[in-house]
Amino acid sequence: MKPLIIIGLVLSFISFSSKAAKPVEVKSHISDVTVYLIGAQVSREAAVTLPKGSSTLAFTDLPRNIDPQSIQARGEGNFIILSLLHRINYLASRQKTSEVRQLEDSIKIYEDELALLMSQVDVLNSEEDMLNDNRAIGSTEKGVVLNELRLAADFYRARLSEIKKESIKLNRKIIEKKERIEILKNQLAGMNAELQQPTSEVLINVSCEQNISGKLYLTYTVYEAGWIPAYDIRAKDIQNPVQMTYNARVYQNTGELWDKVSLRLSTANPQQRGEKPQIMPWYIDFEQPVVYEREYNMMKSEALQEVIVADEMAPVPMQLRSGTAANFTQVDANQTNLEFVISVPYDIPSDNRQYTINIQDFSLPAIFEYYCAPRLDRDAFLLARITGWENYNLLPGEINLFFEGTYVGKSYLNVRNTGDTLDLSLGRDKGIVITRIKMQDLTSERTIGANKRETRAWEISVRNNKRQALELKIEDQRPVSMNKDIEVETTDLSGGKLVEETGIITWKQKIEPGTEKKLRISFAVKYPRDKRVYID
Repeated sequence: MKPLIIIGLVLSFISFSSKAAKPVEVKSHISDVTVYLIGAQVSREAAVTLPKGSSTLAFTDLPRNIDPQSIQARGEGNFIILSLLHRINYLASRQKTSEVRQLEDSIKIYEDELALLMSQVDVLNSEEDMLNDNRAIGSTEKGVVLNELRLAADFYRARLSEIKKESIKLNRKIIEKKERIEILKNQLAGMNAELQQPTSEVLINVSCEQNISGKLYLTYTVYEAGWIPAYDIRAKDIQNPVQMTYNARVYQNTGELWDKVSLRLSTANPQQRGEKPQIMPWYIDFEQPVVYEREYNMMKSEALQEVIVADEMAPVPMQLRSGTAANFTQVDANQTNLEFVISVPYDIPSDNRQYTINIQDFSLPAIFEYYCAPRLDRDAFLLARITGWENYNLLPGEINLFFEGTYVGKSYLNVRNTGDTLDLSLGRDKGIVITRIKMQDLTSERTIGANKRETRAWEISVRNNKRQALELKIEDQRPVSMNKDIEVETTDLSGGKLVEETGIITWKQKIEPGTEKKLRISFAVKYPRDKRVYID
């Protein structure tokens, strides 16, 4: 009897423990989200009523890909948090979102409309069959009266035409309804597939000495979210400062709806390692050449050994690349990063789309300058040279450019490679007419002894058709010799400044409205007459 009693007690204890440990699901909502450049920290809160003793509370329907190391819990009330556990629930599926319910309702409405259209087609088909079944006119005794035949033919023709036309219209609508239903069902299938994905749960074990009410707060990090810096720069005209709008393109695909949450945008990156680097000894020694042996006719020979020496890699050139939330954004400068605190609640659906939030607006002084390189392009470009941008802790990002209320293109802010002045192109200005013409009378080729001498000349003409004077920077070039046997002599620059190393010539001209300026560039190239050099 004793073994049976012991087993019974053990089973009773296990049964009681399992009942006592059964988690109680709590209803929580997302209160605020801190969005990092990659990832986001989500904060949830729940009102709880706790019985005396120990109990386990469950935060359910959480994203599957929570970082378990980031989970934190805290409470308000006279209770103690004993432990917490994160686990994946493969049985429970997510609750239907408002978008899913709306899609389901739309499909039902379209299916009802489709059924009505198909019933109308059936009615028309029945009427057509009835007309076809009653085409006999007259009787065997009287025969067919010509007037009755004409009236019957007119009636059948008119009615059957109406039936056919109506059938065509209805069938067209049926096809459109079916296509729309198919699109909605495909969209719904994709959303339902997401809802059927496993979810996370966080179980929190708490203890209290009496029945109490309190609050639980849960925070965790997910990585299917982030924000991308982007900028709008607007120049009203060339007399006023430019207006810069600092935007954040926020996205998330965590499976949760961020519904009217308080947002913080942080420049931190939780995935970036935080420990300091450690310098290790740097050992050097004589380079040992690598020797490769080749075989020739299956016979090895020391004369066939080659020493392969790797050349240093050449550096690769860099590729050029109403009120808003800004009124409700506070910038907090932390020790290692910045945070933009947005006090206006935001809705960010879990659809991986980018939602633009305006976080700052400021005015920047700018110097406007026109630029042209007529050897490459006959148009003049308006440049804005912006200063003071480095005082605003900007991050690398895409820039949308607007001038005089018109979108003119994109640029990119690279904070690492930009100096104190940010140069931006605001597009072409057709009010400045530029030509570059080869001067044939100053073009010649002649042979002098063992050498050939070629001369070239171009005339650059700039006309200002605008109503105001303008400052124009003009750049052209003459060739630069890469061989000691090729000599380049500059004969005319019209006052331009030449950089010998690059051959680039620069003029800065002030051109009054309605006037024209002409500049000339000419040079001579001497080289051995048995060689060829292309200089056009």
